[in-house]
Amino acid sequence: MNRGPDPKKRKVPLPHTAPSRQKLAAEYLQGKVPGVMQAYAPDAVADPELGWVESDETVHRLAHWREESAT
Repeated sequence: MNRGPDPKKRKVPLPHTAPSRQKLAAEYLQGKVPGVMQAYAPDAVADPELGWVESDETVHRLAHWREESAT
């Protein structure tokens, strides 16, 4: 089955995706930058049953950030 060109080697921007997001995705796939969850919740851990688990402090900090950004 042909899946098309390898996204890691793609140099031409996709027409439906912002170039900045494509650049970030490419850098993430190359291991150059952390994932989004690691950026917003650096102390979170992956749990096989619960998925991505953040600390209470991180949850409160993100909730406060969301409240401030809504005003």
